[in-house]
Amino acid sequence: MKRIVIIDDHPMIRGTIASVLSSDPEVELVGACGDGEDGLKMVLTENPDLVILDLDLPRLDGLSMIRRIRALNTKISIVVLSAKPEHVMAGYTRVAGANGYVGKGREISELITAVKSVLFGYDCFPADTANSAQENGLNTLSAREVEVLQYLARGVSNRDIASRLFLSDKTVSTYKSRIQEKLGLSSLAALIEFASLHRLID
Repeated sequence: MKRIVIIDDHPMIRGTIASVLSSDPEVELVGACGDGEDGLKMVLTENPDLVILDLDLPRLDGLSMIRRIRALNTKISIVVLSAKPEHVMAGYTRVAGANGYVGKGREISELITAVKSVLFGYDCFPADTANSAQENGLNTLSAREVEVLQYLARGVSNRDIASRLFLSDKTVSTYKSRIQEKLGLSSLAALIEFASLHRLID
């Protein structure tokens, strides 16, 4: 039996997924929570076969979680379930170490199919995630730069970003400058507007 953990800050979504999984004799839900830091502790404690993970989480975002899980355990499979546009974020989650990506606008059956596919050893990502990213310049950013951009757009200070990502303040400043240069944006306000426009933040 495959063991699964759900990390999503919406109780209704956690409940819906848990309900569907409960009818499958091949899987067992061993934990669910709505917080990034607590979710990471749960994953490391329970050591599940697969994690269903949202990207927008309190205290620790999904991309950072993927990186930390991967740094400590390469065997746990990760399927991202997110409201963020697939064509923007799926590629970044893949680079970070996820095994699959499903948009929250899709049917629950598609999530279950992705979960089963990943548990069988296959990656499961949308067929085409590059075109729009190329058009808006997002493809020029690395996954880490997107991560920093999301924090900046949420109003997190350089010092707090550095603490959360285990970087120095100077490195965060360098990332910020590089992001602005790549996107052709000259101010923090412009970065926030860009991130909001492309649904990188809620």
